Amino acid sequence: MKSVQKALFLMMCAALWNVNGALAQEATAPEQSSKSRAVLFKIHDITPVENTEGVVTSCDFLVTFYNRTPEGMRPAKINMGWTDDVSERYFSDEETPAEDAAAQKQTRQVRQNRREETTLGTITAGIDMPTLAAGQQTTVKGTIKSEKCFVLLSNLNFKVENCGILGRENTQNPTSRRVTTLSAASLGECANLFEYVDPKNPEYYEEFKSISYTEQENLLKNEKKTNLDNVNAKSDEIVSKIEKVEGILQNIQ
Repeated sequence: MKSVQKALFLMMCAALWNVNGALAQEATAPEQSSKSRAVLFKIHDITPVENTEGVVTSCDFLVTFYNRTPEGMRPAKINMGWTDDVSERYFSDEETPAEDAAAQKQTRQVRQNRREETTLGTITAGIDMPTLAAGQQTTVKGTIKSEKCFVLLSNLNFKVENCGILGRENTQNPTSRRVTTLSAASLGECANLFEYVDPKNPEYYEEFKSISYTEQENLLKNEKKTNLDNVNAKSDEIVSKIEKVEGILQNIQ
């Protein structure tokens, strides 16, 4: 329970930090909106997940994509990454109570060096976006294997892979989900369409349609069905291998 409370507290700290940053930006410059031709996506409904001992071990979240372009989008993979800045800001003394100022400075420098070596962040997740028609919105579920759910409210780094615009594929295999035949220019054009919308942006609340409880339930049901299908497929594969081994043993006898 304490683990969940700390996770929720850190999420609140991150949210307040984002709000303060948004207020500071508002005082110095007008709100920035995304470009008109874009595939927008946002992260929401963050949920800490506990193990049997009540310790948070991972965090579930939803990612909603909205295709605001006039073209359809092929399935894409988005690699996401975050870095924990909140713990350093609020818990640096708690984590290193015996360190003096020089040691703490050195520790911060080591952490900074590690960040620079990491492209996306110290905490990562891969999200698969399905085919998305022009003007269509869809929501998928994601998970990070970390107790630091609050990082999902921090600045996001992302890289788009396996992305394609419908109608730009190689005509030799138009029904394939693979886009390896796309040119580098086409892949770059598609990847540049993706734009993350954070809670500081008014479009986070205005541009996306509401996600109903039924839609979220269907999302979870589909995920459970996929997991069950995978388990059944693995089970069938194991049974098939056992039968082959039994057949070989019988022939030997």
